[in-house]
Amino acid sequence: MISSISVVSATSTVSIFTEKEIYSYGDFLTFTIEVSEITGEPAILHIIDESGKSSSDIPIPITELKTVIPSPFPFESEVYPLGTYTLEIQYSDSTDTTEFELIDSGKFLLPIGTKQVAVAWIQGDISDTFFMKFLIRQNPTLFSTEQNSEPENVKIPYWIKDTTGWWIDEKISDIEFATALEYLIKKGIILV
Repeated sequence: MISSISVVSATSTVSIFTEKEIYSYGDFLTFTIEVSEITGEPAILHIIDESGKSSSDIPIPITELKTVIPSPFPFESEVYPLGTYTLEIQYSDSTDTTEFELIDSGKFLLPIGTKQVAVAWIQGDISDTFFMKFLIRQNPTLFSTEQNSEPENVKIPYWIKDTTGWWIDEKISDIEFATALEYLIKKGIILV
């Protein structure tokens, strides 16, 4: 009696999709990668803008059949121009793509580096004056002073560091933080 065993090899499949179809400045991109099997190799992601310019390879470890990837940084206008973006994922011998649109919804966003400076201010590593000058340079129209010049002797009440901590911890938005500071300047609580 002769028996035969047939071996069928299946190709691994990969799928990618975003949490939303439309993002705006200040939003965090979140996407999901689904695979049919775990091969031990990473998936390779490319972010492609509408002109066809592609990011370099972004390796993503795949240890589960479904992997959710939240971006650690929000979209910023200095980094991402408006338009349609394609996420292309390659895994094993399979490729998939998805698209999303980046629009300007008018949402206010302070640059990422602002939070690092705020942490230094809270820790006492930089002065009130340096911190306020930095904020004014980041957004001169929001943090305008009556003299239209940079402040020389800023006094910020200590309790405002709590509000700044809430902003750093993302308990309040960029616009809520900036609007609170602007209000405190106009009312003379922060002396500029």
